[in-house]
Amino acid sequence: MKKKIIIIDDEPLISILMKDIIEEGEDLEIAAMTTSRNEFLNLVSQNSYDIALVDISVGGNREGGLELLQAMKDRSIHLPAVMLSAHDELHYALKCLQAGAKGYLNKKYICTHVTPALKEVLDGHLFVSGDKGEYILKQFRQSPPMITI
Repeated sequence: MKKKIIIIDDEPLISILMKDIIEEGEDLEIAAMTTSRNEFLNLVSQNSYDIALVDISVGGNREGGLELLQAMKDRSIHLPAVMLSAHDELHYALKCLQAGAKGYLNKKYICTHVTPALKEVLDGHLFVSGDKGEYILKQFRQSPPMITI
């Protein structure tokens, strides 16, 4: 059975590009795509997905994707998320992992890394794109967990 993916990104063309790339394989499918934070939360509350691709800057907010991760935690929605960002990994990857994301994918690597990122996370591993990815993952494993109040 194919793994179901939901995408939230302000740029519909990015979602369409990822859909085309991801669905080239036989084991993953895009079950839903949205640009709306509220629609995303409704969809993940009412449907079953295996993983989410979440734009870090969704909703016109530079860190709207991080707020979305927190909203999912607050609603007890347990869905692994890979964050998408145009920002270099050093700027946001560690922050995303500490907030509960299971992966971080710089948008410049979408064509080559989106499917491997999804598969790594679905296999229970963490993923960070780019040549600094292993360094960031090592930093994350050595850092104390973030406490949210």
